Amino acid sequence: MTLARVFSVENKLARIAREPGGKTVEEAVKGAEQRIESVRERCVAALPLKAEQLSALAGGDRGAPDILEGLYNLGNAIFGVAGVYDLDALAEAACSLCDLLQGFRDGEPVNWSAVEVHVDGIRLLAGGRTEGATVILDGLRKVRARFTPADL
Repeated sequence: MTLARVFSVENKLARIAREPGGKTVEEAVKGAEQRIESVRERCVAALPLKAEQLSALAGGDRGAPDILEGLYNLGNAIFGVAGVYDLDALAEAACSLCDLLQGFRDGEPVNWSAVEVHVDGIRLLAGGRTEGATVILDGLRKVRARFTPADL
């Protein structure tokens, strides 16, 4: 008969977390905010290019198998950057496009006019256009409401 041996394993992460030193939560958050701010210019400058890529993809081969996935990924990338840097109108437009595309990815027939309207709105907003943003967003909300379920 073999006897079972029980080994006690030290949790190194728990031990390190209990040791004094390191950063406070406030210091860690401040450091993260500084790193995010240090790349603001580069990230915001990339938004018009991403919007142009989105436009090119939307105007390309609509029969391509991964087109909705590609549009969704680009829209999501724009949403992420816009959200981090408080570009609220652009973030809302990109989120609206992603909601619209999700419905189409789930099997709803694709309405390319609805996609194009969103892409055009994103291109305007990504280019720094802030005047008329309210009108653009109102239009996108109406388009989104027509093609997506109320719970999104």
